[in-house]
Amino acid sequence: MLALNLLKYELFSRWGVILGWGLGLGLFGIMYVAIYPQFEDKMAVLSEIPFYKAIGIDLGSFEGFIASSLVLNVPVILAIYVIVSSSDTLAGEEDKGTLELIVTMPLKRWQIVTTKAIALTIVTFMVLMITGATSALTLIWVRQSVEVNVSTSELFVAVMSCMPITLVFLMMGLFFSAWLPNRKTAATAATVVFLVSYFAEILAGIVPALAVIKPFILFHYFDSGATVFFIGVQAKDVWTLLVIAAIFFALALISFQRRDITVGQWPWQRAKAGDTLT
Repeated sequence: MLALNLLKYELFSRWGVILGWGLGLGLFGIMYVAIYPQFEDKMAVLSEIPFYKAIGIDLGSFEGFIASSLVLNVPVILAIYVIVSSSDTLAGEEDKGTLELIVTMPLKRWQIVTTKAIALTIVTFMVLMITGATSALTLIWVRQSVEVNVSTSELFVAVMSCMPITLVFLMMGLFFSAWLPNRKTAATAATVVFLVSYFAEILAGIVPALAVIKPFILFHYFDSGATVFFIGVQAKDVWTLLVIAAIFFALALISFQRRDITVGQWPWQRAKAGDTLT
């Protein structure tokens, strides 16, 4: 019951986030879908740029344009929220002194972490739902003036396919928040991993010699090309990202269980303190 009340509180305190980020990303989707008819001819010219070809961006078609401008950028933009919010969830609340009150509740630590993870997941899912729905509705209007090979349902599913990769960075931020001593270092660590993964995927597409590292890059399992409309979302990629997210969640549970609240110790300091006590 207490866990449910905590979940309700976490969701209610973030209703503004759902509306703000949902409408913001929704307008982002509306903009890119709506402007395509005006720039259709110019996109064909841009598609011939060698750099775009090297990294797999196809601007010569509606599906390629939407994939590279909307589907690719939604998780990048949403990563700002999930990294900040997830890193602020545990370490940030400890910095503010509110975490002490939460751990005094008759709840086990794994219940606290799980409740916060569920709340952040629901918020992220709702933001993507709003983004996907507004983009799909805009496509209905666009199809009246230009012929495209993408249906509204396919566009909606493509936007929702951003959820697994976003969930990975959410759980990663939660792990760093439980493992590292404060919010700033947790957010920095998650941001570094995100940026390295993002730019490594781009470089691996440009430099053939780097193709061998692709299986170790998170964005390798996120399809942001026109193929997401032709062949759909690949189940193996989704499951790979979900497993990685589950691993980070498990690490967050373990790390928070071992965390000494209010001390703000680094992981190696906690291990040393544990050895001293024994």
